[in-house]
Amino acid sequence: MINNLTSNYLRLTSVLQIKQANSGHPGVCLGAAPIAFSIYKNAIVNAKDPNFINRDRIVFSAGHASALIYSCLNLFGFDISVEDMKKFRQLGSITTGHPEVNIAPGVDVSTGPLGQGIANAVGLAIAEEYLRNKYAKGNLSPINHYTYCFTGDGCLMEGVAQEAISIAGNLKLNKLILLYDKNDITIEGKLDIANREDVKAKFLSCGWNVLEVFNGNNVEEIDYAISKAQKSDKPTIIIVKTQIGYGSDLAGSHKVHGKPLNEEQVNNLRQNLNYFVPDWKVPEDVAEYVKEINKQKEIQLKKYYLDLEEYKNKFPKLFKEFIELENYSNIDLSSLVLNEEKEVYDGRAEGHSVLNLIGEIVPNLIGGCADVAPSTQMFFDNSEYFNYLNRVGKNIPYGIREHAMAAISNGISLHKGLIAFCSTFFAFANYMTPAIRLSALSKNPVLYLFTHDSISTGEDGPTHQATEQIATLRCMPDIYTFRPVGRNELLAAYQLFFNKKMPLSILLPRQKYNFVKDNFNNALFGGYIISELKNKEATIIATGSEVELAIKAQKILKEKNIFVNVVSMPCVELFDEQTKDYKNKIIDKSKPVFCVEASTDNIWYKYATDENTILKLNSFGVSGKPEHVCSHFGFTAENIAKKVEKYLKNKN
Repeated sequence: MINNLTSNYLRLTSVLQIKQANSGHPGVCLGAAPIAFSIYKNAIVNAKDPNFINRDRIVFSAGHASALIYSCLNLFGFDISVEDMKKFRQLGSITTGHPEVNIAPGVDVSTGPLGQGIANAVGLAIAEEYLRNKYAKGNLSPINHYTYCFTGDGCLMEGVAQEAISIAGNLKLNKLILLYDKNDITIEGKLDIANREDVKAKFLSCGWNVLEVFNGNNVEEIDYAISKAQKSDKPTIIIVKTQIGYGSDLAGSHKVHGKPLNEEQVNNLRQNLNYFVPDWKVPEDVAEYVKEINKQKEIQLKKYYLDLEEYKNKFPKLFKEFIELENYSNIDLSSLVLNEEKEVYDGRAEGHSVLNLIGEIVPNLIGGCADVAPSTQMFFDNSEYFNYLNRVGKNIPYGIREHAMAAISNGISLHKGLIAFCSTFFAFANYMTPAIRLSALSKNPVLYLFTHDSISTGEDGPTHQATEQIATLRCMPDIYTFRPVGRNELLAAYQLFFNKKMPLSILLPRQKYNFVKDNFNNALFGGYIISELKNKEATIIATGSEVELAIKAQKILKEKNIFVNVVSMPCVELFDEQTKDYKNKIIDKSKPVFCVEASTDNIWYKYATDENTILKLNSFGVSGKPEHVCSHFGFTAENIAKKVEKYLKNKN
């Protein structure tokens, strides 16, 4: 009875938020309220300290159930008031249209794009598994929690979810519990018009434990299923049969998915549920019930802190290391700066070397590749794979699952305690863009390490030559994109990451080229004069491997008594943040400014003198040997020099 009353309170309060905003999704709130209540009832969370590191993580992959989330958080004492709920979906409110981490207390992950939350939850579960085992001593560990994820039919159809589900089963992430709101309805109608797969069989084939609850209104049955899932040696999906819009006039219909109920429909809902408590008021019995539940949570939390104190006393060194996992704001990479010159720069080899050096300085860096580690070389030499046999390996085997790899990396970093990186060829960044966007939106520090960054990929052809991807990343707010010419600029990229604690993408070449002496400190300004001549007549701005071509062109021009400066601009976003005086010092616009980059990015128009001083791509690439492809598109030192010389001659 009390569980039913609590579910009905959550239903009405969620519907009232949506009605007040005249915007939202009542169907899932009405159908899944018992599931949501059971999750919050069973999860070990602390409303007074919503970010304590050993809390159970709760992810609503179906983020359109946000009103239901806020109703639960308010009920369980989190700092979300009735006034906050009344401002649902309004400008400046913490009760945003879809849940956003760092805005509403108690929200662990920003969700909304379907499927992302499932992959984030897998990342959270990986982080828990790694940290628990790394710091375990006997029966004590400072990390030991579950990850609960709420999902609907929509999430399970998304490709990113399919990839993540497969990874979770392969890794046997047994502390991951997925609760599936099976109402068999999508926005367009009944589920079977688009999908008739056997979900139970699919999860079993992926190595999951499968439990079923046939009455989605029975909180006790859901509670029991959760208790069974907690004892499984595999990740668990609990399939809960529900009815979308339960209790409303539109129950069972797709029409209730995203349409607020009007006054008459809300009154009918009250009648159908036999619920007549005043709006926004928690029934006294429910308040007492939840108070008792929270008391039990407090008892469990006290036990955790007693165990943690015992751990601290028995293993002070490990405890100190664990506590300091998040303290990476004072990382200084200047000692790794390369001062001696080399003949050749091999971007992938340097990327591998630098990653391993940083891995020694920052031991909680963890990540993996989309099955291309031998090519991108982004792996740790002194660590094994993280898998169901080895829980403390720092190399994560993602397989050919780029989208889930990026989304899982979000979950790992959001967990706190670990820093995630992931890697693949830059052309496949478009498989990852939705997850990268959420990294940026959440200001979540994830490292995206890409190689094969341009047309110099060569024979693999335009499908593998990333010409347009850099523009996508550069136009995205709250993420930095670095295209370094050498090791010192690469180190500056990592330094920026540790300084800013923001997502970062690093782009490295496949090809080798002549060594360029770059500067660590100057690269931290985003752009700097890398090769300067007196009495300059023009400036050439370039990035990455094109900087080497620009310096060669500078030498060709010098032999003709034409003097130009070369500016390396590894990070456009960072350069744009500098003072006007600094930018004017680096780029003298009183004289012609040329821009050279093997991409389709139109950003160069804001730096270049005019359209005739830009050498960029206006098409996809072509198949051929790297040097032939570059020559075909004019990316040679000779062509750059010729372009500059011709322009200056015509100008004069």
